[in-house]
Amino acid sequence: MKYFETLYIVNPNFEQSRLDTIIKDVEKNVAKFSKVINQNIWGKKRLAYKINNEKYGTFVLLNFETEEGSSIAGFESYMKLNTSVLRAQTIKLKSRPIETDYEKSMQLDDEYKLQQSIEDSSINDDSTEPVKVENNNVIDEGEPIAESGDNDIEKK
Repeated sequence: MKYFETLYIVNPNFEQSRLDTIIKDVEKNVAKFSKVINQNIWGKKRLAYKINNEKYGTFVLLNFETEEGSSIAGFESYMKLNTSVLRAQTIKLKSRPIETDYEKSMQLDDEYKLQQSIEDSSINDDSTEPVKVENNNVIDEGEPIAESGDNDIEKK
């Protein structure tokens, strides 16, 4: 079995329904020749440089497995021709990626935020005692880097 990962950037101006349609179309195209393992929407991020006059893009990570690697070229040409996708890159993985459930990770994030809000509200409560936290982690910063003498070189 061969494992692949595709990271693609979708136009950020699309509404959520249009974005879902694009993601489903890409997933259907991959399903023609392989099995989708995992798909994560990273959300809207700032691009390092403008692509098609866009400063932002919606990033989507797609993991899939296939028996035949020859269909990857057809998938890559589909991604290039898809006008909704700004850029896409597919790489071959050495091992099977870990299956994660995006909804479960979202629920964990919500539970963490709930726990944080409970802790924040208990800070204002006078009945609680302050907790002393000891930090035993010592960070070794290493030795300082010697300054180079490049500034002293005279230009001829």
